[in-house]
Amino acid sequence: MKIDENLLRQLNDRNKRLSPQKILENSINNIFESKIVYVCSFGTESAIILNMISEIDRSLPIILLNTNYLFKETIEYKDYLINKFKFSNFKEISPNSEDLKIYDRNGGLWKKNPDLCCNIRKVLPLQKELKKYNAWISGRKSYHEGERNNLEFFEYINKKIVVNPLAKVNQSFVNSYFKLNNIDRHPLFEAGYLSLGCTHCTVKTSVIGSPRSGRWADKIKTECGIHYNLKK
Repeated sequence: MKIDENLLRQLNDRNKRLSPQKILENSINNIFESKIVYVCSFGTESAIILNMISEIDRSLPIILLNTNYLFKETIEYKDYLINKFKFSNFKEISPNSEDLKIYDRNGGLWKKNPDLCCNIRKVLPLQKELKKYNAWISGRKSYHEGERNNLEFFEYINKKIVVNPLAKVNQSFVNSYFKLNNIDRHPLFEAGYLSLGCTHCTVKTSVIGSPRSGRWADKIKTECGIHYNLKK
């Protein structure tokens, strides 16, 4: 299989009328087979894709980019979901210790240069891990707005296909899915955190209808960078 923009166009055309579950099932069982991984944040809506995967293949690789700055509640929620769905192929990816020594010896990089902080704690570790795969699954959704407004089911980023099965769902779908499938929400959800990242750069959602308004709230920055094409 040649992973390129021609494949991207074909995938979006063939899958545009399918449900999120079917898009995920096709991607895992028919298109990418053993060359696909779910990059999971274990945030407030991650359980939806995890539940779908559990109905397809519980041995699918699932990774968490643990920046060492995650909320303790996120780690607790991760444990709950892994146990609930009985996944057998989960691992956490940590930042390179040498990168931390060089760029963030004192742990204050997030304040001085948040882009570089995200780069060494998320982008670079993910790129290293993705060398094993042709595609990865993301939980991004169009209704989160910003750069996600016109999100498609499939993207081509850094020579990999990114699968966004929830690209076209809305908040009502999300809320209903948790109730219908009897899944606990993230412990911080009821406290007003509708989108979660690292402790230093996440506050409660501040704008109704904009779940990500609590991310890098006092900065221009809106994304961690794992969904950007890397500069050559």
